[in-house]
Amino acid sequence: MTLRDLLARDPVCRDIVEYLMQNNDAADTARGIAQWWIRRDVAATQEALMKLQEWGVVQTHVVQDHTFVYAYTKRAVLRQSLVRYLGAPAPGSAN
Repeated sequence: MTLRDLLARDPVCRDIVEYLMQNNDAADTARGIAQWWIRRDVAATQEALMKLQEWGVVQTHVVQDHTFVYAYTKRAVLRQSLVRYLGAPAPGSAN
């Protein structure tokens, strides 16, 4: 499976990536992403984040209480590939 296949087949992964493309500096926990970014089930969001992490689309950071925070990759090549797959980010978003 390619990253493009994943985004085509998994709507939760796609929702997360679309949010991050529009909010490049956003970072949150799986619960926060589920509740505030994409309004989806926390378990499904966690599963999607793990898939996106495997592809390098999201990076994790551990905060002091051992909570994982997820953020968009800083890799420009990967960000550019995602723009090609999904289209340009919304006007006014930082690249």
